[in-house]
Amino acid sequence: MQKPVDVNIAFYGKPYQAIVTIESLMRHSGQHIDKIYLSRERIQPHGDWVGIFKIIDLFRDRTINGHKVNLVVSYPHHFLGLGVNDYERAQTDHRFRQSIMYQYALETTDKKYMCVMHNDMLFHGDMIGEMLRKFSNAPSNLAGIGSIGQCWSCPAGPDWGNLCHSEKYEQYKPTMEEAVMLQESQPTPRQAINLRVLKNNRVHPLPECRLNEYCALIDVEKYRKNTLPDGTIGCYGGGWNGTDTATVWSHDMYQRGYTFQHLTLENYVQHAAFDETGSGTSSNSNSENYFLAEKNAEKFIKENYYPLNFSPYVRMATFWDSVKRDGWLTIIHAYGALKRVAGKS
Repeated sequence: MQKPVDVNIAFYGKPYQAIVTIESLMRHSGQHIDKIYLSRERIQPHGDWVGIFKIIDLFRDRTINGHKVNLVVSYPHHFLGLGVNDYERAQTDHRFRQSIMYQYALETTDKKYMCVMHNDMLFHGDMIGEMLRKFSNAPSNLAGIGSIGQCWSCPAGPDWGNLCHSEKYEQYKPTMEEAVMLQESQPTPRQAINLRVLKNNRVHPLPECRLNEYCALIDVEKYRKNTLPDGTIGCYGGGWNGTDTATVWSHDMYQRGYTFQHLTLENYVQHAAFDETGSGTSSNSNSENYFLAEKNAEKFIKENYYPLNFSPYVRMATFWDSVKRDGWLTIIHAYGALKRVAGKS
């Protein structure tokens, strides 16, 4: 019987944390998973280029609890980062669109479900199995399962106006005027952005509300039917002038009659388990936090899984990768220099 789920892990550095993510995920949910897509961004944080090759080397021909690890590594053509807003280009340029976080896997998978996640997760339960059980008993308009909302930064959340929460988002339906007044009264972290989104008539679900992209299970058929390139909604991993990644996609899907179901992820997985700041994003800009979290993850692997013995492949692949990157930069600089010379003549 074919396994129903492919996984897409956004790979932006953190190789040791990514190893923990894959290992712990397969130990608990490997029975549901066929392929694991790793989208290695064209730019990696803090010069940590070797990481992807360590993962390929470690999991090549690996079987975990009787389940083979099938890695599919993709290399996006562009480094777009977060907050993609160029809808027209995403609509017509497939290399641009497939460089948007999670999009390549969502377009190419042959599975019914795609589980998207960050690469700094530590699983302690069969989360995907629980998500599949919820889908099997769900209404036909269910499009995704995961953590709903960013209540910690929403003016209606428990820490602010206390009018809504993850399991109540479908019931709390303010008018634009009510939502604007609420946001103006609550100094949330993204107050100005939220007010702009609200005044552009994206009121319900509220601007901070989304199927959280750090771990979610998405119905692929519903996704493709409604999302670029086959549909008209901007890709899940884009910003589209919303508050955050996936907020506009979640809003637009809901407005078309689809719904999302909340799952308390903390019952199955810990996010940013090795980052002492408790945030998975702070280390992207702070090298000290980044390498400390990586050291913590490496220690966890050696103490709980196995020793890390990499083959000569890692050094060789890293060398050729640097040659290609340096060659590409040389071409870019030479092209720029020729344009400047041509402009002066």
